[in-house]
Amino acid sequence: MSDSQQCRSTETCAGVALTLYVSLAAAGDPCTERFDDSELRTAEVAEIEGWPLEPDAEYAVASIRIVRQQIFNTEDAAENRPLFRLANRWHVNTKESTIRTLLLLGDGDKVDVSRVAESERALRAKRFLYDARVIANRVCGNDVDIVVVTRDVWSLHPTASVTRSGGENEYDLGFSERNIVGTGVEVDAELFKTLDRSGASAGFSNPNLGNSRVGLGLRVESADGGDGVLAFIGQPFYALDARRAWNITATASESRRRLYDAGVEIATFGLDYRRTVLSRGWSKGLVDGVANRLSLGATFEEWVFSDVPRSLPDLENREFAYPFVSFQRIGDDFSRVRNLNRVQATEDVFLGRQYDLLLGYSPRRGHVVYNAAFRDGRRLPGEDSDILLYGAQVSGFWNRDNGRAENLIAQVWARYRRTQTSRWGLFVDAEATVTDQLTPDRQILTGGDSGMRGYPNRFQAGAHRFRITAEERYYSGIYLWRVVRIAGAAFVDIGRAWDSARDNPVLANVGFGLRFESTRTDRGRVHHIDFAFPVVDRPGTRGVEITLTGKRSL
Repeated sequence: MSDSQQCRSTETCAGVALTLYVSLAAAGDPCTERFDDSELRTAEVAEIEGWPLEPDAEYAVASIRIVRQQIFNTEDAAENRPLFRLANRWHVNTKESTIRTLLLLGDGDKVDVSRVAESERALRAKRFLYDARVIANRVCGNDVDIVVVTRDVWSLHPTASVTRSGGENEYDLGFSERNIVGTGVEVDAELFKTLDRSGASAGFSNPNLGNSRVGLGLRVESADGGDGVLAFIGQPFYALDARRAWNITATASESRRRLYDAGVEIATFGLDYRRTVLSRGWSKGLVDGVANRLSLGATFEEWVFSDVPRSLPDLENREFAYPFVSFQRIGDDFSRVRNLNRVQATEDVFLGRQYDLLLGYSPRRGHVVYNAAFRDGRRLPGEDSDILLYGAQVSGFWNRDNGRAENLIAQVWARYRRTQTSRWGLFVDAEATVTDQLTPDRQILTGGDSGMRGYPNRFQAGAHRFRITAEERYYSGIYLWRVVRIAGAAFVDIGRAWDSARDNPVLANVGFGLRFESTRTDRGRVHHIDFAFPVVDRPGTRGVEITLTGKRSL
């Protein structure tokens, strides 16, 4: 097929022209600019590649230019439509100052391949940007001219969705704005109904106050069963090479808690929960591809229960006040892939090894507090996109007075992706959870709301749980109205929750579904429609469960 035929059938002419330009420029002089701004404004962002940088070399940033693409490329005949032009006109593109704040490099900085790649990932992590590239547009000696290309999405949109899982419905109705006048500031408000409560909530978040690295957020909620508020201010370890971090977080909520058995509510009670965390962190930055971080802080937590039923005589109020020390070790190893958890979109997958450890001591109750986690990733032999991710986590308390654990929860997990063709992929997701000495207000549940799509919500309860999901996914070439991409999946879910008092059987279901992802609106939502059929019939199951959900991934 000729390039002109390819242009008419499956790609935009701008994309073909850019591909040809890259091929010809690859053998050119890196001291000349690889692209001019007019080419980058209409190019497919995913296809843009700059001059290669030496992996072990250090460069000086001579200049940084920002090229901000509109939501729709009206130079492409397929997108040059009245409605699309109107969307561009009404949308305020992300400000250049906002993009420069998110970058991890500036004019005159010393940078390497790792810093450039991490800046690109930092931009793509923002839900108001569909894609981004940070490229070397000119490399002359050790001087490099950087060009940043971003493409916005429509960030103001109404929230009107229905979620159905396990035969029960949830909804939310409101609005959200992820990028107020291009500043990256977020606001939202909604009416909602979840499985356990209904009410209203509103939130505000500014992750870069005054173009700094300090973030501020506030969320308030009023619901049947009580009100809640979450507030935070702080500066995270925003980059692998970041040297300082601090955080203040305060949470207060009132709610009604429910316990279940075989999907039936068996107890309800009130909970007034309070938590405040203060922390300060230090690091030497990225050294030999690894960042080590040490944090000191203090946590204050309180659970106050009310209307406790007689069936829960051991449910007591709890209060902890403890200093803590935490350590994190994280490696710099990421892979840029497509068709993993999204449809035809650029994704950044962390494949590095990471350790997290937190230890604290609450003298009032004589409790040691602990939380430890480990995760790692592997590129498997064969295709570059064959990936295995795995990890483990354990958290809980150790009561020194009676020499036993409390609320111990340990989990192991693994996710495997096998690329079969450019359109087909096999995904396997497995996890197992064990617990010890859970307080009466806590449960381990499995059902439609926790991955067993063919069963009612909270269908089984116990002290242990496992689930294995296998999906054969198909990433179609359908691109409805140049707005929505479509994928499909056939799946099997197998799982169980049990303990010594509940010898529950292993559950299994099969099914199929569709996935819909908008390329022009908030990139944090993929809509799922699933039809699941239980293989193991139990009282309370139906012939088919239809699930409607919005998730962060496929």
